[in-house]
Amino acid sequence: MFSNDAHGSWRRRIALALFGLTPALAFAAAKTHCQADEKVYFSCVAGKKTVSLCGDVSSGSITKLTYRYGKPDKVELEFSATSASGPHFMATVEPDSPRAAIREVWFDRGDIRYLMHACQGGDCPYGGGLAVLRGERILSNAKCQRGPDSMDFFSRELVEFGDGTEHSTSHTPLLEIGDYSHPIDKLYPLPDQVFR
Repeated sequence: MFSNDAHGSWRRRIALALFGLTPALAFAAAKTHCQADEKVYFSCVAGKKTVSLCGDVSSGSITKLTYRYGKPDKVELEFSATSASGPHFMATVEPDSPRAAIREVWFDRGDIRYLMHACQGGDCPYGGGLAVLRGERILSNAKCQRGPDSMDFFSRELVEFGDGTEHSTSHTPLLEIGDYSHPIDKLYPLPDQVFR
């Protein structure tokens, strides 16, 4: 049996130990902008900021799809699609070489397009990233940093990409798949020998 004094000392040691872990746990949780009750469908550190695509799920259906971008402690840009809101997310898949395909999910705000992309296949120069476009002009293109916390691909719970749009399936009406073209040769420049 602990005496009251020993019991209090033991509690203080545990409290101090947990208090010491709090910053580390907070830092670990800051790798995504998705909230605890949301599913993570894409998330990585692109450049110096985090980009995340998150979903609210109710009764097995995705009821809200949200894009968040910013520093770990501050969301600078947020865009959400719900069944009640007008604009939705769009998606497509484009071949980049004989052994690589670019999978893309985006939304538009005015004439600016925010394009999350992920390269799949053996000829990919890097995994995923975030590009900001105005028409065909690329304003920025940040690659996802690799690491155990990086999810620089799109979850199959959201969308199953095939070798073309006709073989791809979205698991929510909040993400529409269609035939679109982006300047992928600039997003994923590949050496000439890949095509020989």
